[in-house]
Amino acid sequence: MTRPPNAGTAARGQSPKPFPAAVVVQPRACAVLLLFLLWTPGVLAAQARNELQVKAAFVYNLTKYVEWPQSTGPLLIGVVGDGPMGSILKEMMSGKRSDSRPIEVILLSPDDAALTRCHLLFISFRSQKKNREVLEKVRRAGILTVGDADSFARDGGMIGLVTLENHVQIQVNLEAVTEARLKLSSRLLQLAMLVNNKPGAGN
Repeated sequence: MTRPPNAGTAARGQSPKPFPAAVVVQPRACAVLLLFLLWTPGVLAAQARNELQVKAAFVYNLTKYVEWPQSTGPLLIGVVGDGPMGSILKEMMSGKRSDSRPIEVILLSPDDAALTRCHLLFISFRSQKKNREVLEKVRRAGILTVGDADSFARDGGMIGLVTLENHVQIQVNLEAVTEARLKLSSRLLQLAMLVNNKPGAGN
């Protein structure tokens, strides 16, 4: 797979090894991943009981490794789709900040005009078609799109938190990130598997 220039070092080409109960990474990335997770005190104890809480913790930590064009004011996280991730994120993010920015979580519908106001949008429909429709609506809007469907990043989403054999793998679609004019930290890219769009996705 051809890597985009200045993409950082991606974790690939080695057999993945599980890291505390929820994350699959390459051995050379373990130290970076420990730093990544420790941004959220208490989350490691929760990961054993609830996979979605682990993914919510990843969402929180992602906000510290992304550079948005607008870096002041509240950081708005939107949630659209099926399942309880919206309520989990609202509970976990209550009172939290990303650096100096207060975090707000809002629950949205696919037709909500507020979709394009978000800095980060978590998309969690069971339907691949619905996920793609929302991705198309916010394409090039400078919004970090995150989801946990198996094909999310390959369908044009930016970051997929994919469960593989009871572990979570970070997948990054750099083409989608670049198109939205966002920048990801090289430390995050060291943890991630880089993926490309499926044919027809993001076109």
